[in-house]
Amino acid sequence: MNFLRNIFVQKFVLHNVLLAMLPVLFAVTDLASGQPPGGPPGRGEIRNYEVDTERDFNLVRLKSQLDLTAEQREAIVDRYRKLRTEQTVVLQSVLRESEANRKGPPSPDRRALQETQLRKKIDPVNQQFLADVREKLTESQKSKFDEFVTELDLYPIRGAAQAEALNKPFDLKNRIMIEERDGVRIITANGIPDYVPGVFPGRGNPAAISEQQYVFRMTLSPKVNDYATPHRRILAGVALNGVVFDPGTAEMWRNDPRSGWRQEAISPLTISGAKMGLDSSNAHVQPSGSYHYHALPTGLIKRIAKDKGMQPGKHMIHIGWSPDGFPIYDGYGYSIPNDPTSPVKELHSSYRLKAGNRPDENSVPPGPGNSHDGTYTQDFEYVTGLGDLDECNGRVGVTPEFPGGTYYYVITSEYPFIPRLFRGTPDPSFAKNDQPPGRGRPGAARPR
Repeated sequence: MNFLRNIFVQKFVLHNVLLAMLPVLFAVTDLASGQPPGGPPGRGEIRNYEVDTERDFNLVRLKSQLDLTAEQREAIVDRYRKLRTEQTVVLQSVLRESEANRKGPPSPDRRALQETQLRKKIDPVNQQFLADVREKLTESQKSKFDEFVTELDLYPIRGAAQAEALNKPFDLKNRIMIEERDGVRIITANGIPDYVPGVFPGRGNPAAISEQQYVFRMTLSPKVNDYATPHRRILAGVALNGVVFDPGTAEMWRNDPRSGWRQEAISPLTISGAKMGLDSSNAHVQPSGSYHYHALPTGLIKRIAKDKGMQPGKHMIHIGWSPDGFPIYDGYGYSIPNDPTSPVKELHSSYRLKAGNRPDENSVPPGPGNSHDGTYTQDFEYVTGLGDLDECNGRVGVTPEFPGGTYYYVITSEYPFIPRLFRGTPDPSFAKNDQPPGRGRPGAARPR
């Protein structure tokens, strides 16, 4: 398997399941502000929410996907209850330790340290839980368990909203219509994924998924421009299920947009997106209720591959459209761009981390200091020819859908993940809505 499948699907996604970072998703923001993750300021304790054995997202999935005996069900429910109690104890311990050692106001570095502490203590607790569940299964059950284990949404419950979401079946339905007429492709969608997403609100993301009113237009005859165009308040594209691609974030160093240092959703500071609450498909929710992708949409890719009899990593998989009309593919392409008989390989971007250190607080202008480790967008630089793709994370070549050749974008396993520049001219229908919910163009995604 390729780098992304190993890192994001096995390490990021599976690691989410193992909760190396998931406790962080609920705890780190409140820890950094000195508030306990389970209650109002000053309580000092984390509430241990009772497990709803009939509606809990994870228990329902385990029961529905596996043919469990009555004895197995009882044992797994008991072990799950124990896990929740263990998580609460660990979070209380980390909270007390963090408060005892707190020096100064909250900062990105301090939050990163807290995440590391949480990760070290929670990781073995959750690994043991999954190992214990697996031991209770037959060999055939283990095989099925391994197929969907990454879809479990295990995390310490921070509050009543998360507990309610965990016990509420996801019942929103995907709706999308794609038309081509008068030289234009029109995509009308409600932005709801065609698979069960992670639990929202939760995982460090307080917003709930809601239906949007997307109407996107793009030319059927896209042209490559001489110069690349920055996104600048334009969505990066729309997936074939109607969910939008939106790689940027609103998180800045010192929470100051003027600093120029924008935090990446997938970075060392966030432990592969944990702080921003990305689910196993590398997506989370805007305050407007818009569910959107920050990296490879693994749930969508899995669904497309199954429907078309493809194997991820062995085929090029068309997953979406860019606002300029060019197609978007998963992280694979032909080894020889114009030869469809050449082997399919993982395609890599031509970006790399900058050498040296960032400017520190004493510099003019000041910066976050430390090495360029990928925490901030400004940590990366483009090097022509370093990888397979250009500065827009794309290239020209043949694809299964375009045997005559086309320019196409690729979502890669490394930065920029989702392209940050357009090779063609984006249609204005993809403009973001920067207004609070209820204002601006209905359904447009708000930056996060």
